[in-house]
Amino acid sequence: MSYPFLPGGIRLPEVSAGNRSTQVASKSHFTGHITFGEGHGRGVGLESNLEKKVALILRYAPTTVDLVEQQAFEWYDADGEYYTHYVDLVCRLRDGRRIGYAVRPIHRVSAAYEDELAKVKHQSLCQGVFDDFRLFTERDVCPVALHNATHLHSVRIAEPNADKAAAEVINMMRGVETIGALRDRIGMEGTGLRAVVRHIGSGHLQLLRQEKISETSQVIRVMALH
Repeated sequence: MSYPFLPGGIRLPEVSAGNRSTQVASKSHFTGHITFGEGHGRGVGLESNLEKKVALILRYAPTTVDLVEQQAFEWYDADGEYYTHYVDLVCRLRDGRRIGYAVRPIHRVSAAYEDELAKVKHQSLCQGVFDDFRLFTERDVCPVALHNATHLHSVRIAEPNADKAAAEVINMMRGVETIGALRDRIGMEGTGLRAVVRHIGSGHLQLLRQEKISETSQVIRVMALH
């Protein structure tokens, strides 16, 4: 596939790692597809706008290294009958833990659904499939985290010259700096600014406070660049 702004064309994302295909279209709810990861990345299917928000928040959390969707787990009820529960999102964290998430609007969380989730959690943890299993509703969506995740996702495509210049500046950091100050040292104006934000997304820089990313946001270096 050719792309006029990149010599040599582009490579399409890797296919989803989910155990079932998500809906391509629906007349009653949002469906979509998002690409995460460096380079060509990997596709993640989504079946609600809430899932999209949660996927962004989880994938760009500083502790996350990977995110997959629709992972099958076989669970059984009190009568010993088995069922398949598709876990909406699964995070793999930097410390090696795997956290499963059920994503659902609060008005659709019934007592029967909570009972099913309780069984899935107990059995999946006992079997070592997950280290934790959680319910994520719209009440758990942090506006600041969503804003920052959306920002980080918007700049995920590498810009090699700017990224190299940013790495050199960041490796010389001593203490706290503002994003704007780092951008000024890098030069390249908006391109340099995007490179700084990308290094937040890669985990090499960390915001000093929980706030919306801006030029005045303070950051510290937490991982060396090679």
